[in-house]
Amino acid sequence: MIGSSGAFDTQVADRGVGIETADDANAFLGLEYSNEARTLELASDDSDGGGFCFLACGPYEYTERELVEVKDNIPSGELVVEEISFEDDGDDIIDDLEYTDGNFVRGDFSCPASGSLFGYGDQEDWSATITIGIEASGGAVTIDLDRTVDIECVGD
Repeated sequence: MIGSSGAFDTQVADRGVGIETADDANAFLGLEYSNEARTLELASDDSDGGGFCFLACGPYEYTERELVEVKDNIPSGELVVEEISFEDDGDDIIDDLEYTDGNFVRGDFSCPASGSLFGYGDQEDWSATITIGIEASGGAVTIDLDRTVDIECVGD
């Protein structure tokens, strides 16, 4: 006599479960950008000064502009940023980059201007890309990631 053991040979079940990767804002190491495109646009009417011409034009200056906010999203709240690094594509518009105590990556930028012999010049179209590298850990979690942010000088 042959009988079933009671074990299933095959089981098909739709449990409605999906697995996805968290977006940057909701990951353990949360990153919130100034916009979804991860692009910082610098327009001359929002500059902190510069752009004046006397035979030659000085650049428009932008200070302490926020690129990204770094957030701790692990349940224990013990995530520590151990190292943060910056690489740029060698363009001259990036003056300084820093990671602040308030968990922001900020930068100072200079956008070239051209135009008249005397007065204010027009900001030129220019762009650069910054790669932000972050190493963080907390409890059993270790994170090592690189993200890029584009910087665009918007022409007048």
